[in-house]
Amino acid sequence: MTNANVEIARRVFDAWARGDFSEGDAFDPDVEFELVDWPEPARTKGIDAMRRAWVATLSAWDDFRAVADDYIDADPHVVVLNHIEGRGKSSGAAVRAECAAIMSMQAGKVVRLALHWDRANALRSLGMPESSP
Repeated sequence: MTNANVEIARRVFDAWARGDFSEGDAFDPDVEFELVDWPEPARTKGIDAMRRAWVATLSAWDDFRAVADDYIDADPHVVVLNHIEGRGKSSGAAVRAECAAIMSMQAGKVVRLALHWDRANALRSLGMPESSP
């Protein structure tokens, strides 16, 4: 049931909105993680490698938050249209960007997490119209 997939995505993003990036049980041990078109792209495999990539990325920010705006069920994927907020640690500059995450699900776990800085790129990668909700 894909509603269960949306609920997993919602649980992860609810934690991320609080600045809590420890929701490891939602992910398959061999999860593929990719920061697709972020300022510092990354591609890893496995929870530990994903965690290290996140730590490296988040170390450049103060008060980083990823807040979900909408969930799109695209079975077996969940597209999470979201925005990020934070301040650059070095510059102190406030940043807010509209992004998207694609969570590919299998057997109740996220097997691939692709974070897109550009929402249109994320939607195009799944063959969806760029104007989806």
